[in-house]
Amino acid sequence: MKLFRKWLMCSAMALGAAAAAVPAAAQEVWKLGTAAMPGSVLYDIVMKFINDFNASAGGELKIEYQHVGNEQEMHQQLVRGRLQVGASSFAGGAIIVPEGTVFNTPYLWKNDAERAWVTDNHGLPVIKKLYADKGMELILVADVGWNDMVCKTACLTPESLKGQKMRVSPSPASRIVFKQLGSNGVQMPLSEFWPGLQSGLVVGGDLPFLFYVTTPAAQSAPHYVVTRHYHHPSTFIVNKALFDGMKPALRDKLLKAVPDANWARKQVADTEGPKMKEFVAKGGFVHQLTDAQREAWAVVIRPGQAEMIQAIGGNAQQVYDALMQGKKVWAEKHEKK
Repeated sequence: MKLFRKWLMCSAMALGAAAAAVPAAAQEVWKLGTAAMPGSVLYDIVMKFINDFNASAGGELKIEYQHVGNEQEMHQQLVRGRLQVGASSFAGGAIIVPEGTVFNTPYLWKNDAERAWVTDNHGLPVIKKLYADKGMELILVADVGWNDMVCKTACLTPESLKGQKMRVSPSPASRIVFKQLGSNGVQMPLSEFWPGLQSGLVVGGDLPFLFYVTTPAAQSAPHYVVTRHYHHPSTFIVNKALFDGMKPALRDKLLKAVPDANWARKQVADTEGPKMKEFVAKGGFVHQLTDAQREAWAVVIRPGQAEMIQAIGGNAQQVYDALMQGKKVWAEKHEKK
């Protein structure tokens, strides 16, 4: 009997130890893919979203940052479920939803206030549905910034880029800009732009400043010319099947963690000027243009708008019409005052 009791106690201890050795259910982790890198306000905005959500999720789900330099690859991975969340731009998403690049139409906007209001009230409902149709839930549209010219030498006029080898992004806006300028366009993904500049394959391209200044382009092509030829909205996206399958309470926490669009836009706007001064202090060049100088670029580039919308195809005309209707409503509300 004593031997039996001893055996029973030993067995219970062994079972307890075995149970303690079994790990608790692993915490689910989602990866957020983005080309935004530490040192940029765009990265800071991404990390605010990640940190705010993780703090509220109570350990039920965790989101982690993952750098993906190729935005087209990031979108493909997200649709396939290899990444769960993404932060990018409409240009980066053009491989899946080309109609998003209508928001990049060159010289479309009169000012930032018009652009933000029309985007939120007329553009977002249309493009959100198109993203959903392709398996992505669009949860934020804010700002990456204005695209300006990036060159190895001071390219201050449209004529200075005629015949020059310029990097063309996969965005239809980029293609039409450099076609209108008569440049020798070389299409390549973002990840190939830096070695292309270093090797001399291209002598420039176009980028938003707050992204440009965190990349090797700031050293290889130190002349930044403020043409403001088209604008890049930023986007936060989630794999739609995963988003739809979330517990309602957890989905509410995710959406609550999304930064306010106007707050995010202000972070970008407020950061650009000081960062430009820092860049110049370190030996870079920021060439501010007068309204007349910028209009000289617009006169050359703007006539390509209709060709760009036609080339995008799909529902591009529907998106463009929504934006133009919004611009009309904006003008009625503000230009009569």
